[in-house]
Amino acid sequence: MENTLVEIPQAEWIDLRDLYLVQKQLSSAYNTIQCLIDWKTQNEDLEINIYSLNGDWRSDGTYVAIKKKPMTYLFINTLSDNQERLLTALRMLKNKEPLLVFGYPERLTPTVKQFFIDRGAKEEEFEADGTAWYHIDKDKATQFAVDVPEGFTLRRLDPKNAELVNSVWPHRTSNTLLFVERMITYADSVGVYDSSDNLVAWCLRLPIGSLGLLQVMESHKRLGFGSLVVRYMSKLIASKGLEVTAPVVFQNVASRSMFERLGFKVIDNVYWSIMPEIK
Repeated sequence: MENTLVEIPQAEWIDLRDLYLVQKQLSSAYNTIQCLIDWKTQNEDLEINIYSLNGDWRSDGTYVAIKKKPMTYLFINTLSDNQERLLTALRMLKNKEPLLVFGYPERLTPTVKQFFIDRGAKEEEFEADGTAWYHIDKDKATQFAVDVPEGFTLRRLDPKNAELVNSVWPHRTSNTLLFVERMITYADSVGVYDSSDNLVAWCLRLPIGSLGLLQVMESHKRLGFGSLVVRYMSKLIASKGLEVTAPVVFQNVASRSMFERLGFKVIDNVYWSIMPEIK
């Protein structure tokens, strides 16, 4: 029998999500699928599709999710210890453009690397941009105090803030503005605004369900605003019964120290990899 990729109907995404109840704290698992559900529910026109190998996803939860524009993002996972079905599913992809494998857990690195090689790239060129995957128990997160300093307000970001947010994001590219706009439009976020309504700090929620794009403007650093927006977002996410997680670049000592002071603990490492264009 020839292998094929079969699209999982949107009505069944909740069932796929629930298979990952056993991995709610991990990346590309429960929270990721919930975020894809949320985005697609708000806008049916978003190019988000989830596929399985030969239509069989109920046995081991193996899936490949594709989100297009501004570039093509892949979200992948499997509950199986044997990742051969996941690799086979990846090999079925017909996309020739560059692909970003987004926020995958460390255990999937060998499969992602093999997929990289299968696309015609050299093994020594493979790169995995890594982060420490922080987590805090929901009970602790719901108890966070959110005290806003006088003269400042907290509120959800507006899509008009996307240009500023993107302009100071260390990982921005020429394609990321639309990505930032969509995160602000379809996912939870928070900004700190001063008395003149200038945005001075913020935190968004990535499509993998974690905190992300945490930033404080240089003029307002060392005033506790980073901790403030993390506490606010953590409390909000936990109130929805979801796991509170955050990827932090290994070398970002200041951010790592802040998360650890708040009670977050590293439970995994999570990576991003670009799959080259197929010539």
